Amino acid sequence: MSRRGKGPLGRLGHPDALSGLALLAVAAFALLSARGLPFGTLHQPGAGFFPKNLAVLVGVLAATLLVRGAVVPAPSVRGLWPERNGLRRFALMLASLVGYVCILEPVGYVLTTAGLFVVLLRWVGRQTWAATSIVAVLAAGGSYLLFARWLLVSLPVGLWAP
Repeated sequence: MSRRGKGPLGRLGHPDALSGLALLAVAAFALLSARGLPFGTLHQPGAGFFPKNLAVLVGVLAATLLVRGAVVPAPSVRGLWPERNGLRRFALMLASLVGYVCILEPVGYVLTTAGLFVVLLRWVGRQTWAATSIVAVLAAGGSYLLFARWLLVSLPVGLWAP
């Protein structure tokens, strides 16, 4: 049997290298998609200023991850979750994020965001109820004020609108 990293992909069998390659493809796609947008200048940015700069930044970071993943030996995947609790908490976090996306429109931004923070802080992060409650209320309310009131982003109203 072949040793880890010596398969058909050679050193690219490492997770970091594969992630870097995938992110490099995303950056290239974003850069190609934004090619028709005007770049502008630093003092008067055009519509393509942000997406093109972001694509280049992601590309540089992805290339760095690709090189690092090809050079540094990959750790064992077993080390990520030394116990079943880690895998269980990861599954709960993933399920809560999927649930957040599914109920955001009907329930509304403020209640859904507060609920997400409760799940993530209390059951995934194992925080006390006091800390969980304070952070959930401040995060949901503060982000609502930032996005809806200050930046004028239209957020889902749902069941309860402040």
